[in-house]
Amino acid sequence: MSRHTENKEEILKIYGSIDLINQRIDNIENNHLKHIQKSIDRIQWVMTVIGLGVLGQVLVLVTNHL
Repeated sequence: MSRHTENKEEILKIYGSIDLINQRIDNIENNHLKHIQKSIDRIQWVMTVIGLGVLGQVLVLVTNHL
């Protein structure tokens, strides 16, 4: 095998490894993003419940003063 062919094969192996690493990084990022999105959704739900509770108390306060 010539040196040129060996170099070409090694370069292809390196590119294959880089592609595999990129796929793993993408999977890790997507997994973390899913967890972050789940946490944000939970926080939004809690804030909505708290907001509705406060709104209910304000309505009770207003109707008691009328």
